[in-house]
Amino acid sequence: MTTEKELIELEPCDKNCALCFLNFSDVLVKNSLFEGLDKRTVGSLIKNTHHQLRQLTKGEVYATEGETLNHYIIIVKGSIVGEMVDYEGNMLTVEKRSAPQSLATAFLFGKKNKLPVTITALEETALLIIAKEELLSLFSQSKTITKNFLDTISNRAQFLGDRIKLLSIKDLKGKIAYYLMEQYNRNNQPGFRIPHSQQELADMFGSTRPSVGRVFRDLHRKELIEANGKQITILNKQEIAKLIY
Repeated sequence: MTTEKELIELEPCDKNCALCFLNFSDVLVKNSLFEGLDKRTVGSLIKNTHHQLRQLTKGEVYATEGETLNHYIIIVKGSIVGEMVDYEGNMLTVEKRSAPQSLATAFLFGKKNKLPVTITALEETALLIIAKEELLSLFSQSKTITKNFLDTISNRAQFLGDRIKLLSIKDLKGKIAYYLMEQYNRNNQPGFRIPHSQQELADMFGSTRPSVGRVFRDLHRKELIEANGKQITILNKQEIAKLIY
């Protein structure tokens, strides 16, 4: 039987490397690309694949909206925010991502492989970067990695479809209603705890925190929802759904 000590006994990429991927091996095995693979296998694959580790300071921009995406990027430490400018010039928060998640996976291949968002570090962050050609080499070495990648981009496409629908809703109350119905369906029950603060929702919807708060209070006053901080209970699903359209 292979022991935990044996699993991590891989030589660093380079004796002068200050940010060797081995420092983040526990995170890498949790990334969706490597689901189902053990630490030793993941370590061997990464070591034999050309890669880079990039450190970002809080507030540092890694890449801007519209740049060509030619690398598979894994957050191995910290977190980032992806933002885009809407047609009215407002900066919208599309999503926040943290270790061990990947970035912009659905936009790596295709004729228009451009970043849809500007990527900014929310804190001290480290990214593992694998060139597209090296990722293709990983596909040829592991059917598991190939399947995991396909599952990931399918999930991302579904997520982005939901975000596009959300952005197409002009009314703030409609956007919040759509968000609440998403949470309702995700939790499969009328009572749930929303994972975002009012400020985060305001950033997501291109609005302000007081405006978001007013909508929640109005929905509560009309007894469409019961709101107690982040704890929400949908009281009238049909009326909430009508607000979306």
